[in-house]
Amino acid sequence: MALFVEERRRLILEQLRQQGRVSVQELSQKMQVSAVTIRQDLGALEADGLLERTYGGAVRHTNALVPELSFHVRLGKHSRTKEAVAAAAAALVEDGFTVGLDASTTVYAMVDALKRLRRLTVVTNSLIIAQSFLDSPHVQVLMPGGRMRRDSISIVGRLEGLPDVNMNIGFFGARGISLVEGLTDVDADEAQIKAAMAGRCVVRAAVIDGSKWGQVAPYTFIKPQEISRVVTADDAPLEMIEQFRERGTAVDVVTTQR
Repeated sequence: MALFVEERRRLILEQLRQQGRVSVQELSQKMQVSAVTIRQDLGALEADGLLERTYGGAVRHTNALVPELSFHVRLGKHSRTKEAVAAAAAALVEDGFTVGLDASTTVYAMVDALKRLRRLTVVTNSLIIAQSFLDSPHVQVLMPGGRMRRDSISIVGRLEGLPDVNMNIGFFGARGISLVEGLTDVDADEAQIKAAMAGRCVVRAAVIDGSKWGQVAPYTFIKPQEISRVVTADDAPLEMIEQFRERGTAVDVVTTQR
């Protein structure tokens, strides 16, 4: 059975992730399509910044594997943009909601605005976010069990320990967002807990600045078709924004002062 374009390109990226390179001839035989079709796929993926074309195939893009920085280092990067995106994201939350908050710095920037609500339930794996609500008795905080990750100041590792509760909306930062791979992160355990949280959310919202568009980290935690909403800044690429909108994803673009 012939594969859809999206399926072919996902398989190409998966093989790239595992082997570091792909060949046109091998992919053509494996997927039972012409070499011309595979070259078109590689060209489209290269245009999205997901790989680098080589003679007879392709290799992983040198920018595709984004190194992880500590929470406090990331907190100081693009801080004004994060605050603007976070404020717009927090405006989507209503009194009485149950919300999922991951351990990203952009989601952390939402905390002050969320405290202004009269009643809220928060599900988070972020230790620093949970601690930030200690002075807010009107906010109930639920957390999973597991292992502490120091880089993200978060709890990971035991998906069965995630609170068994449905969430109206979940907010997720990412190291990259792309049309093929969706929302991605650099740590497998962090990606797993994000995916588990996202699976219990009615609405799955990405909160990202413009630098994350077209980037791909090793682990997908929300597939592109499962992203309900994206809240981003006005430095995001318009072409990619429109492509997501055409697929039915709501994209809110926040004006920032730079």
